[in-house]
Amino acid sequence: MTRPATHDALPTPHGRSALVVLLVALAGVAEAQTPCAIQGTAATSTLQGSRVTTAGVVTADFTATSLQGFFVQDPSCDTDPATSNALFVATGSRRPAVPVGHRVTVVGRVVESFGLTGLEFESLTDSGAFPGVLEVATLDVPADTAAAVAYLEAREGMLVAPPRLRVVAATNHYGEAWAMPESAGLERLFRGGDDPRKLGLAAPASWLALDHGDRVSDTSGVLGYTYGAWKLLLPAGRTPLVEKSGITPAQNAAATGDPLAIAAWNLENLLDAVDDPGKSDEVVSAGDYAAGLARRARSIATSLGLPDLLAVAEAEKIEVLQDLANQPELAGVGYRAVLVEGPDSRGIDVGALYNPARLELRAFEPRQSCTGTDPGTGLACPSGSGFALFARPPLVVQLTVIASGERLALIANHFKAQDSSTGTDENLRLAQAEAVRALAAELKAADPTVSVIVVGDLNDFEDSPPLARLVSDGRLVDLTARAAGGRAFTYTFDGLAQVLDYVLVDAALVSRVAEYLPVHANVDFGAPGPGADGPHASDHDAVLLRLRLR
Repeated sequence: MTRPATHDALPTPHGRSALVVLLVALAGVAEAQTPCAIQGTAATSTLQGSRVTTAGVVTADFTATSLQGFFVQDPSCDTDPATSNALFVATGSRRPAVPVGHRVTVVGRVVESFGLTGLEFESLTDSGAFPGVLEVATLDVPADTAAAVAYLEAREGMLVAPPRLRVVAATNHYGEAWAMPESAGLERLFRGGDDPRKLGLAAPASWLALDHGDRVSDTSGVLGYTYGAWKLLLPAGRTPLVEKSGITPAQNAAATGDPLAIAAWNLENLLDAVDDPGKSDEVVSAGDYAAGLARRARSIATSLGLPDLLAVAEAEKIEVLQDLANQPELAGVGYRAVLVEGPDSRGIDVGALYNPARLELRAFEPRQSCTGTDPGTGLACPSGSGFALFARPPLVVQLTVIASGERLALIANHFKAQDSSTGTDENLRLAQAEAVRALAAELKAADPTVSVIVVGDLNDFEDSPPLARLVSDGRLVDLTARAAGGRAFTYTFDGLAQVLDYVLVDAALVSRVAEYLPVHANVDFGAPGPGADGPHASDHDAVLLRLRLR
């Protein structure tokens, strides 16, 4: 048959299919796709942005948790081992009825959220209970990184059963612990030594408080991917078997006589029940405030041994620090509090507690620095010209050791935190380090006999440019490499132990250091969860210096 001259050639079958997809997309009609087809074999879906309809059996309902969604798995998806049979459905603030074990049909738009392929929920049809049994895939992640990435991607969102696990990082304040297969033989992972077999472990609908070294089995759940890491998400009602490690918080004897005990600790959001004007401070309940004070006081008394001088970060205001000093475990010391409000938007500041029987306060002041261009804080300089370098200005506390007459100058710090703007953050911390280095030099120039000690949460690593800048002129010595008790750490992030908290001393003091150690009383113990109690009082461990008197 002769084609009409006015018509183009008819599309091939492939072209016809592409045309249909295009017309469907333009019309906004949901095209039927299996979870396997949506997932594909790549890290991101080729259907991203498409409006689709898919079906599967509901395996876990997290709609009422921070995950705000649920998982479905198709028992007859395809036979390709490189494609996952499951999918996450993000519901946002909506709470559709999602019966676990029912087969449902879902309409939504394909999205990628922090690396997790899913659907943005529009509607759901419940087809009733699934009569069969869903596959629970045995999880055996390869030790090779590239192979592990492909292996895990092919199981994203699916029901999986890992082998017996060992906790390498305790439950954090997000409710996530980190674990390795016990067969790997690894007790702890450090920064720079990550392992692709590591899994986050969480129960989003409840709370799973795990300590470092706990052994965990019977942990079948959904394999999720959030904030750049693979996590095993336990469905509601799923209680794993836990063999506790039996570890206890470090303890230190109370400071008496010689040497002098100096500690630094990030208190992790020690906030009260008062809504302060002009600050975006979280307001906790009176009960939570009292419990938080009690846990921190207990740690200061038993784990830090009532140090003579304690520099703190993340205390909301002077009244909060005084409330801490007045706790029964600390009241006998008679600690006096030092803190000056800074411009931090959350209202957290640096401060100090000192024992007046051992130390005499001579003076204290915050030391803000200013620059001509915004260094990344967005804060105006108090003088009215330029921009402030610190949201939490260093606090200089001048003290005299009563027993010896020695003069100390403590510089308490809390540098800019690390976030997604890594380069900008490090440059800001580098500028902050330079300001503190110059401040230490200024104090020594004003009084060559004063002993300068720089402490605090510097939010960077011992081999980072900011730490190198602090010790660049040889006046200050970082004690991290001299820490007792093996490789130092004061914090964990994504399951990796690392150092963020420091004591740097005047070079003339190094020979008088009797002991320096991170005090492992918090990081290795699971955050207890809402309304619960436990040794964990902060997401940081404190660092403790014992300095012989001269």
